[in-house]
Amino acid sequence: MKISNLKIKNFRGIREGNVQFKKHPVLIGGNNTGKTTLIEALTLLLGRDRLIRELTEHDFYGSNPQPADRIKIVATISDFPGDDPDASSDWFREGRAVPKWLDESTGAVHPLRSNLKWSLCCQIGVQARFDQDSLSVEVVRYFHDHDNPIDPFSDDAPVGIPIRLIQQLGFFLVRASRTWDKIFSWGSELFRRTVSTAAAQPSTAILAERDRLRSPEQPIEQDHRIQPLINSVNLEIGRCIPNAPSIQLRVTATDSRSVMEAVSAHFSVEQGVSIPAARQGSGLISLQGLMLLLELGRARAADGEEFILALEEPELHLPPATQKQLVQRVQALSTQTFITTHSPTIAAMADPTSVMVLRNTEGKLTAEPFLDCALTSEAPNWKRKTFQQNRVDVLSALLHTTVLIPEGKSEFYLLRSILRSLMLVEGWNSNLDRDLSLEVGLIPTEDSSVIETHRMLTKIHDRVCCVLDGDADGLRYINILLTEQNRPYAIIRWQDNATIENVVGWMLLADEEAVIPAFNEIAEALTSVSDLINWLKLKSNKANILAYEVLAEIIANNIKTRSRATEMCVGLASACAGIETQRFQRDLSGVWVFQL
Repeated sequence: MKISNLKIKNFRGIREGNVQFKKHPVLIGGNNTGKTTLIEALTLLLGRDRLIRELTEHDFYGSNPQPADRIKIVATISDFPGDDPDASSDWFREGRAVPKWLDESTGAVHPLRSNLKWSLCCQIGVQARFDQDSLSVEVVRYFHDHDNPIDPFSDDAPVGIPIRLIQQLGFFLVRASRTWDKIFSWGSELFRRTVSTAAAQPSTAILAERDRLRSPEQPIEQDHRIQPLINSVNLEIGRCIPNAPSIQLRVTATDSRSVMEAVSAHFSVEQGVSIPAARQGSGLISLQGLMLLLELGRARAADGEEFILALEEPELHLPPATQKQLVQRVQALSTQTFITTHSPTIAAMADPTSVMVLRNTEGKLTAEPFLDCALTSEAPNWKRKTFQQNRVDVLSALLHTTVLIPEGKSEFYLLRSILRSLMLVEGWNSNLDRDLSLEVGLIPTEDSSVIETHRMLTKIHDRVCCVLDGDADGLRYINILLTEQNRPYAIIRWQDNATIENVVGWMLLADEEAVIPAFNEIAEALTSVSDLINWLKLKSNKANILAYEVLAEIIANNIKTRSRATEMCVGLASACAGIETQRFQRDLSGVWVFQL
């Protein structure tokens, strides 16, 4: 079984939302878009009681629920064996779910099957209301089998869901806040469940340790430094109580439960001293708990049971190679996974059709796939490079408030190099009105496909901007963009007849005499800024990353050239936000034009 669709209303920062899921979705988006809220909605609907946090008014959209307000979450469950209700009688029978049929291409749920491609599904829901008398939140889970609005708190409430069916789904959650140093102990529910499911109680070893602790070879009370005190106390007790017992000191209460509760995981390297888990690094602590959880998943899979895992931010505390290994193991052992991340590296590991870009506009949550459908051999070169070779850079850009598409890849590399060098200068951005590095994500544009890239990204991001040259090609692109149904959030261009290389020249001219000697690191015989501009424009030197990085360092290390570069960056970020500056002003067509 898997969760194919989730509808959310009035839950935390989501006023309404409808998300379709594939088998292993990876959820990305900026802060406050709803990634954690979506995972918490799944937990509220499918999680065991110990996973569910107590709800308050702040869990309702707007934080001021009235008596009629409801949190409503509905999940569509599909992938039942053979699409046959009789084969899943625990779910589909009188008093349980009503069979429905899912069109996975649209996410639509139908009461009757009129297409053999549709799959059997059911819907389960959870609603919550705030009781203003008791000042508490009531929560009800139920089978959602009605098209009309229902109130599960009314007398004719729908059928509730037996906890055994929730357990069948096998939903587990790994939150971003992971404090798991005691995970390998009987005080951990996860450890107890894993022992019960994937192993067996080590009763022989526990009883042996209990007996050893009851009769230790070197009792503490017989140590010569404490023995006089113990003997003195025993003597005094004997004077007061006939046949008085003697005091003994033991490490535990010496019953089997005390021994189990005292068990603590230790780690040793190359037969060295064992060090407790609490003294290990955060990465090892986090990883040990995840591995234990995967053992539980492995055991459930071996028994033919479901294992659905929601994992928040797998990048926490772990190096990239371990992140990749972890994600792959999680997906291999799970019926379905839900991964939230701020890491473009993690997102790039997934199938691009399974990466969901979340947006939240005034409480309305949307989730669009990074790539609509798998690429074919007929896909154009720019598209293959965007979703394959440049996937990490594109996903990184999508996590910003604004996405900026340069006219070509050389513009991307040049802008990125300058920005990186500026960021290494102490105090560079301490007093800036706008921060280009923080607010704007740069897209590596392949083969001058600025129009096609814009059309693609506007489907998954609200603020897509384009920056173009002031030459004939740039103006031609601008004329096309101005007629698009979904115009860019901002169209920006350099001054008339200028390209990005001319803008770089303008920066260097702020202190030409001082920077010319450093040009020898780029190429010999460059004796002026004009020479450098012409050299950069040569086709053979386009996207020369090494040269761009040297040039960026030259600009950043000179206070005058750095000042102009900063003006350009602030102006570019401002134009992307719709704010005029001295360097970028809007013309009659609405295009932002760079001003010298």
